[in-house]
Amino acid sequence: MRNLTFKAACRNLYELSRRGSLALLVHARPDGDCIGSAFALRKLIRACGGDARVICPNDLPKRLRFLASDSLYMGEDEEPCNTRFDPETDLSAYDRIFSIDVASPVQLGDLAALIPHISFMIDHHGMGEAFAKNYIDPTASAAGEIVYRLYTELKTRGVIGEVPEASRRMYASIVCDTGSFKFSNTSPDTHMAAAELVREINHADDGGMDTADVCRSLFGQRTLKELTAQMLAIQNLRFYENGRLGAVLFTQQMLADAGLTEEEIGNVVDTPRGVEGVLIGISLRQLAADPTQYKVSSRANTEIDCASVCANFGGGGHVRAAGCTVTADTPEEALARMAEAFGAAIREAKGE
Repeated sequence: MRNLTFKAACRNLYELSRRGSLALLVHARPDGDCIGSAFALRKLIRACGGDARVICPNDLPKRLRFLASDSLYMGEDEEPCNTRFDPETDLSAYDRIFSIDVASPVQLGDLAALIPHISFMIDHHGMGEAFAKNYIDPTASAAGEIVYRLYTELKTRGVIGEVPEASRRMYASIVCDTGSFKFSNTSPDTHMAAAELVREINHADDGGMDTADVCRSLFGQRTLKELTAQMLAIQNLRFYENGRLGAVLFTQQMLADAGLTEEEIGNVVDTPRGVEGVLIGISLRQLAADPTQYKVSSRANTEIDCASVCANFGGGGHVRAAGCTVTADTPEEALARMAEAFGAAIREAKGE
């Protein structure tokens, strides 16, 4: 699939987005970058004179739904403006279909059937499978950073003015995917984009959230269920490769016994990753729809290529942050396969 230059991507986005109604597809189990970038882009499309609807294969996490409300104002509790999509009845309602922050068809879940109809994809993952004409920039810290560049270009051209409601979402997107600027994907360009967004958001005279409000909503509070999930993760930590690989496994039975849902597990991969001496942290979650399948997330604390490991299982992502799905007859088999795969990556990186 053809990868456009940035200028061509801007032109393509503007020309396509102002022609009627647009559907924006995002990946299953969406994170802050996915939701923030999609709803920021929706705001920009509407500012250009078009209309858009964000469509996700499943429900948005409760803690991130504020990014999907039609406006980000403290104290408001609006229904998220994303809704499910029925390809058989809804396809005719849209003139164009885009995707954002989707690296490969498998990430679209049931919406993968729409790939032949997708006009344009925007993504920032280095490992993936392009499925439409695209703009993919692995140097961007987040899909939201790419949206920021598009936003800057549209303002420079005089197409639109400042859109603080989009900026709040872009900022949230970048903050989430950089781990509050702690991860190695944070570049000088990332900081400069964030600085300009902070300026615009905090000087906006529209009654909306400032950047402190956005970060407080993202990170400032956790539910009792989320703390329970973290406790369960700590209780079930496993270590391999002389403590250099940390892992945690969640089965459906474990979740049921703890009274947890899949949404409430959160980003538990950070638990094994945060242990002293661990180079790679991984988490496995047994899927309710098919108990022989396990969703895998991986995070590295050093330059070890998690994306290449995950690509061997049909997944992908970034060098230090990637995911995949593995099939196994038992939870222990799934864990053993991933421990061996990531353990091999550690040994190779260390020349062992």
